[in-house]
Amino acid sequence: MPCSPPSSIASEWFPRGERFLAAPRPMPCGVCEPPQRPSVSFCEQHLQCIWADERLRPSLLRTTDGEEVRVEHPGEWNMGPGPDFLQATLSVGPNWRRLTGDVEIHIRPTDWQRHGHALDSRYGRVCVHLTYFPGTLPEGALPPGTLQIALRPALEAMPYFSFDQIDLMAYPDAAKAAPPPCQNAMQALSPTERGAVLDAAGESRLRRRVESMQAAMWDRGIAPVLYEETMAALGYRPNTSVFRRLARLLPLDVLREKSAGDALRAYALLMGCASLLPDPTTRGRRWNAETKTFIRSLWDFWWRHEGEFPAERLSRREWTFTGLRPANRPERRLMAAAMLFAPAEGLPEKLMALATSGGGRKAGLLPNLLALPDAPYGANRLSFSSAPASRPTALIGPSRAHAIEINVLLPALAALGAQAEGWREVLDALPPEEPNALVRQTALRLFGPDHPPRLYRSSLRKQGLVHIHHDFCLGDRSRCATCPFPDTISSFKQGSTVS
Repeated sequence: MPCSPPSSIASEWFPRGERFLAAPRPMPCGVCEPPQRPSVSFCEQHLQCIWADERLRPSLLRTTDGEEVRVEHPGEWNMGPGPDFLQATLSVGPNWRRLTGDVEIHIRPTDWQRHGHALDSRYGRVCVHLTYFPGTLPEGALPPGTLQIALRPALEAMPYFSFDQIDLMAYPDAAKAAPPPCQNAMQALSPTERGAVLDAAGESRLRRRVESMQAAMWDRGIAPVLYEETMAALGYRPNTSVFRRLARLLPLDVLREKSAGDALRAYALLMGCASLLPDPTTRGRRWNAETKTFIRSLWDFWWRHEGEFPAERLSRREWTFTGLRPANRPERRLMAAAMLFAPAEGLPEKLMALATSGGGRKAGLLPNLLALPDAPYGANRLSFSSAPASRPTALIGPSRAHAIEINVLLPALAALGAQAEGWREVLDALPPEEPNALVRQTALRLFGPDHPPRLYRSSLRKQGLVHIHHDFCLGDRSRCATCPFPDTISSFKQGSTVS
């Protein structure tokens, strides 16, 4: 391990991030509905647009109990599994008590039960059940304290409202709400200065990653931390936390000891502890001969070790499969993990060798760490039941590899004490990650609906948008008026200084 303190190493690698560390921070404060053929002239997405856009949303709503409701922040439009909007903030009742939580939207109150939300833990933080038609659900059907609000009375009181005026294709990214103060501050900067804000924010995020990883390495060791962080990154958004739990339930030293460095044995252990090994006695008839032989070989090894993990295995119910591309399914990503970490000279050892070697480095060396040979099974298959494809599909696709490089491998090199000068070119040469809803929403908030996406095309600037979201926007959007971020933005104006 390097002898330099974490802050010194992070400062050497990411000097531009210093400006964000000195800036004040605010106080800390999706099941996608299946398409339907409604019996009305609008759909749930119309109601979502109304809730998200303050130009369409009635300024004052009432609960079914008659309490007045003001929407301070409608929440973040959730494009994944779970409630429609996350982390909304409202003022309710005669004393305008403050309420925060998630929002689920339906056409009719009974849709909550019809969609099975009461049995889904992801809906446990719902504080508002918004419907078009009035009506109430029985006590206990919704999470405790949930407000029930019907839009129809308020919309019918708006003489010029029409569902026809809502362009569904314009939402959520192009919703033109009142610009927040940070957007006004950004408009006062030149394109170069705006880029400097994102670069500094991106380096600030990476600095924190370096300091966090180095502290963890001192506490738990280099290889275990790299194993856990890479596993979490392999998990993709819906399964990130489950992959991290699996890495802790099946530590790297146990994985290597019991598999004796063999990737297939490691895969059997990972799949068994994850409860993802299919039962060959009930599903075998759906597989061809090659698949049956492969599944049987996994079970032959797992059965000998299953008793060593009596209460530590995950439940299959904890994994998310809905909405995942077949190439991103956890069964395929666990094969990648087995091939990366089972060998004695696996990913941690290769990364440590790079960190301690001198001389300049090329950006192509990091992707090489994730370039896996053809898997013994699965290179040409997206699932156990699918037919072999004509061409192999990478276990770690280019987009996921880029995300691992900038979120795990590059910060790990800095945490391990690699010379910053030899790796500066890598940061600028890394291909950009795919944009996600969080990046798009933050960019929309900062730059408005008509901004050029090329402004944040690089990986570093996408990291900057993520950093800004988590540091300033995540806690409570209703506190925009007191947010210190606009002052931070203004300090990037040429001739300005950080106070």
